[in-house]
Amino acid sequence: RIIEHIMQQFGVRKVKTIGSTIMLVAGIDDPRPRQEQLAGMVDAAIATRSCVLHLMDVPGLTYRIGIHCGPCFGAVIGGNGAIFDLFGDTVNTASRMCSTAQVGLIQISSPTHQLLLPRLREVVMAQAP
Repeated sequence: RIIEHIMQQFGVRKVKTIGSTIMLVAGIDDPRPRQEQLAGMVDAAIATRSCVLHLMDVPGLTYRIGIHCGPCFGAVIGGNGAIFDLFGDTVNTASRMCSTAQVGLIQISSPTHQLLLPRLREVVMAQAP
């Protein structure tokens, strides 16, 4: 429930849960500019990381977060008990970002970093003395 609240707060949607992995997406039916959608995803990842850090005394609890941006497509699969899923290179790259991230860190792809640079510069400048 806490994670779902965080996602709602930042305009991010849960697509599915696969084992202990949660697939999230930003930008679907979202009129905000792309950079703001991506910033919402990153903010949600940071908030989730903070939430998980409070639970780190739970034995065996670890996390990895991977973020990538780009086009994808969705489809409803199956007849009875049909589910919605996302597909494409963007989904595959985001999955690799997650699986290769160091435990306890958020890993973003180079295209994601490039789109976030203006925002990152604002944050760094705001923190500079």
